[in-house]
Amino acid sequence: MKFAILTRDFALCEAVRDSLHADGACYHFSDAEQYAASTMSAGYAAILIDAALGPGDMQRVLARRRGGRGDGVPVISIATPTWMLDFAFRSGCDDVVMYPLDVNELHVRLGLAMQRRAEATAARSNEILEVGAYVVDRGRDTVVVQGVEVLLTAREFAVAWLFFSQPEVRISRQEIAGAIWANDEGVVARSIEQHVYKLRNRLGLRGDHGLVLRTVYGGGYTLERHGQRVEQPTKRAAQGLALAHPKN
Repeated sequence: MKFAILTRDFALCEAVRDSLHADGACYHFSDAEQYAASTMSAGYAAILIDAALGPGDMQRVLARRRGGRGDGVPVISIATPTWMLDFAFRSGCDDVVMYPLDVNELHVRLGLAMQRRAEATAARSNEILEVGAYVVDRGRDTVVVQGVEVLLTAREFAVAWLFFSQPEVRISRQEIAGAIWANDEGVVARSIEQHVYKLRNRLGLRGDHGLVLRTVYGGGYTLERHGQRVEQPTKRAAQGLALAHPKN
């Protein structure tokens, strides 16, 4: 495993490295900017950030984790002064180790944080669809296209999930009306058309990223790979529709 240590205190870095040497390799970074540059070519099992770097660096690291690639990676604030305790947790740190740092305590807390993250990821695995360049996350109501998150309303996301959960399957307007609006097709036909139009534009479902949302003769739509059949969602994907009504 690889661990990222963000600190300007070389003695602290060496103490952490010695504590974790049996678990994996530690990589030292002086600040969040240096760390961010490294994530383009490497991933880490956990991120340990010295609270002495300040709130700014901590927030930049946590914001980058939310961006996608390191979403499941625990972040621990180390050598945390009392005044930063509440800030660290509210910002999204998985755990904190107070100042002065106890490396044995860090080792235990790191192991527990990684276990919690792994369990949470496993629990959410059936909430995520990966189809081509698209990652559709029902747990967070987000769609990521080639690493870029696209903002959708709750109802737009519900319609998107319906298509991505059944690629190559014709989904009738009546099915969409019932699953998303709990209403008859005749009542919400215009809304369905508008939502399909928006999804095509916002998600590039005109072949921009390899997938096309086609209108099917006789009524309905199908999600297809541009020029060939779409592979079924990966094993992580939820099986079946199991759609809850959207929140708004």
